[in-house]
Amino acid sequence: MSYIRDEVAAEDIVAESFTNFWDSRDRIELETVPEAYILQSVKNRCLNYLRDKANRARIQKQIQDDSYRAIMAEIGVLNNNEISLIFRSDIESIFRRMLDEIPAPTREIFFASRFESLTYKEIALKYNITPRKVKREIQHVLSIMRTSLKDYLPLIAIAATVFISFKS
Repeated sequence: MSYIRDEVAAEDIVAESFTNFWDSRDRIELETVPEAYILQSVKNRCLNYLRDKANRARIQKQIQDDSYRAIMAEIGVLNNNEISLIFRSDIESIFRRMLDEIPAPTREIFFASRFESLTYKEIALKYNITPRKVKREIQHVLSIMRTSLKDYLPLIAIAATVFISFKS
């Protein structure tokens, strides 16, 4: 408890250490003092717990920092309409290229989902495929879009208007 400052986790660590000692008793040398073995096991588990906790905290901080940067980028984009107009043609070009690269049936399934507002079941009936196939095809297109447009994520709102104007 003095190491990790979490009563529940401390109890789990001690219980795991005793269980591990009991499970390993046949392999432990006779000269080993049980108290010392268990104490070392508790210490090692505490170190692992604290390292894991530190890694989680570091990752959470990184996620928060990334989220903050993304929000600030979005604010910057929204404050500067001229930049939005410049990138619109780039996004449209990337989107058109991406659509040209995917097979026509996949493209039609995607358009039915996004622009005709059909359910997976309705699309499946329309194209004589399973709803699961519809879901996979749409996920495939969205994956390609995320990869293709990763540099333009703050401008994705503009992409929505491009999609609509392209479909028309």
